[in-house]
Amino acid sequence: MQTNSEWQTGVMAWDNFVKNHPELGYHAGKYQFHNFLRLHRESLVTADALRKARGHHWIAHTERFNRAAFDAATGKSLVAS
Repeated sequence: MQTNSEWQTGVMAWDNFVKNHPELGYHAGKYQFHNFLRLHRESLVTADALRKARGHHWIAHTERFNRAAFDAATGKSLVAS
């Protein structure tokens, strides 16, 4: 059974983001995703682009994640550092 969910795993969303924005110089993979979260987790959660599922792994909204991650990566963060 296949569902048409607006949510996917955080790593899947990250890999799609990296593929769509090679100009930013990021690399795909779970370690790069977690490194990105170290700096930008709060702004992604505030934008409702990222949520913690079952208390231990991240899920990302397919549309909001790309926009919020791009804003964070280019210095347009929703949350003051």
